[in-house]
Amino acid sequence: MKSLEISRKNVTFAEDFSYKPKGMTFTRWTKYIACLGTLLISTQLGAQPLNCKDSVKHQKLHDQMWALCTQEDVHKVYAACWEYQAHCKEEKDNQGYYDSWVCGIMYNLDRMNIRDAYHIANKLKDDLVARGSEVSEELYLAPKMLGHIFNACGDIPGALKELEKAIELIKGTRYEEGGLSFLYLGMAHIQLNNDSEETLKWLDKDLEELAKHKDHREYWRGMANAYAMKAIVKFKQHHYAAFRELYALAEKADSMNATPSADLFLPYARIYKTLYDGNTSKALADAEKMANMKESYLMRCDIYRYIGDNEKAFLTQRELMHKRDSITGVIIAENIQKQEEEMVLLKQGQKAARVMNIVLVIAMVMAMMLIVGLALTIYGKRRYQDILLKKNKELKKAYKQAAAADEMKTEFIRNVSHEIRTPLNIINGFTQLLTEDNAQFAPEERKSLGDTISKNTRQITSLVNKMLALANEHTKDLLKDVEATDALDICHKALSAMPEVDAARVRIELADLTNSDNKILETHSDSLLQMLGNILENSAKFTDEGYIRLILKKDKTHFHFTIEDTGCGIPVDKVDTIFERFTKVNAFKEGLGLGLAYCHETVEKLGGTLKLDQTSERGTSFTLSLPIKLKTTL
Repeated sequence: MKSLEISRKNVTFAEDFSYKPKGMTFTRWTKYIACLGTLLISTQLGAQPLNCKDSVKHQKLHDQMWALCTQEDVHKVYAACWEYQAHCKEEKDNQGYYDSWVCGIMYNLDRMNIRDAYHIANKLKDDLVARGSEVSEELYLAPKMLGHIFNACGDIPGALKELEKAIELIKGTRYEEGGLSFLYLGMAHIQLNNDSEETLKWLDKDLEELAKHKDHREYWRGMANAYAMKAIVKFKQHHYAAFRELYALAEKADSMNATPSADLFLPYARIYKTLYDGNTSKALADAEKMANMKESYLMRCDIYRYIGDNEKAFLTQRELMHKRDSITGVIIAENIQKQEEEMVLLKQGQKAARVMNIVLVIAMVMAMMLIVGLALTIYGKRRYQDILLKKNKELKKAYKQAAAADEMKTEFIRNVSHEIRTPLNIINGFTQLLTEDNAQFAPEERKSLGDTISKNTRQITSLVNKMLALANEHTKDLLKDVEATDALDICHKALSAMPEVDAARVRIELADLTNSDNKILETHSDSLLQMLGNILENSAKFTDEGYIRLILKKDKTHFHFTIEDTGCGIPVDKVDTIFERFTKVNAFKEGLGLGLAYCHETVEKLGGTLKLDQTSERGTSFTLSLPIKLKTTL
């Protein structure tokens, strides 16, 4: 309740973030935020000379503001922010003026108070617009901070889009020399746990930009951070020789750095080095001490995966998801009733399962007592003894089946909670922003928010449809509904219904190699469309560039639907299990691991086959084959 109270206060303050001397409160800040704020923002503004007449006073107020961020008296923190901002405004120092705004945003992001950070960012944007040409070179700050906010929400595309705007706006300004490379570093950081190749691409741009300004005072710090993040990427990719080489370059650059206390990623790389050297306990301890909550959880997940403790890695990641779910006290208050209802339903389900288990145990005990009684009564009669033993085996088998069903249900609930909770929270958070009384958005912003809500709604709908399809698969007699089906028409429908991809990077192709006018087969058309849709959806999910190709072939007895892509491929340890339920190639990608299981079970009912033709880092190919003339038992 105390944390909820504090969060509600922050919401009130954020709604009027125009820096008045009274009425706003910060909670505890961390040294990490001071470091991050000064690195990503102040260093980019560092090219601007001090405009203040009294530079000693200016520096004193600046240092006081950041120093107070590490203590608990929130009123002192805000008083320092007000005083510093008022001083900068009076002296027409845009660097210091906007630095105080950034403090408010970075504080809220550190605490995952997304709603408050978003309000402050919009106030900052309004202030930049209102001041017009006076701050034309500072306009990049608004999309930059919105990018950090979208990243904290889990909206990676939205975050990248905003930072790309910031990159375009900073070019040609006095901040480009010291700030552009750090924006590239920010783009790489957003992709660090999402797309390794994109991360390396942005780091290469960062290094190219740094090479243009070797005499800049931030050159060696930028080099240390870039090489450190590259080393982390190589560690995550299990390229340990490259990791050691890049780590050594980062340490060498850091030895030339005049301000090593402001390093961002070298301390992280040092933890990976500790882990690589075999000191797991120290690596975990150092990760626990990290001031940034999100990075601490992600680091511990990597450590557990490295030592092979996947269960702890999963639990740590789930705990992070729970932390991110509790974005603000307001959102918690609005969703708490729904969460309680879900918990009640879950407990009811668990109670029912326990009752069923008790019933089964009682039934087994009674059966065993009956067996003992009969054995004592008709001892010596082998025929009756064999019957009783057979009954006993059947009961044990039934019990094992019930236990397996309970385990499958638990696994199902865990996967559904993991895959549906995040898009639900994103929908709730952004819907709340759209429906606020005083909310004002530009058409572009409203469309972006709407697209985010629509995307996550489609994601949930897709998951539910897959669950319903798999649930109905056991009870539905597909052979009763077979019909003449145009194979090429089904291919067109499947391609038109697949998830959107980046058309500039991924080509969608359909190749008809049947060499025949007759493209009709007897099958269950809806099931065929669903199977092709599931496989195409997987290709879209794992293909970042190249092509996705659907090839239609035909021989004397079968139609063959081959789906090729140039995606990342399937790991060797997953190849034998991809057709099992809840098997996921990548635990961090969306989905329940049901698509291929549904396809495999359904195609067998229709007299066909589904096989993995080939997979590698260059792509994957599946072939689904169905008979032209279906043999039924009607």
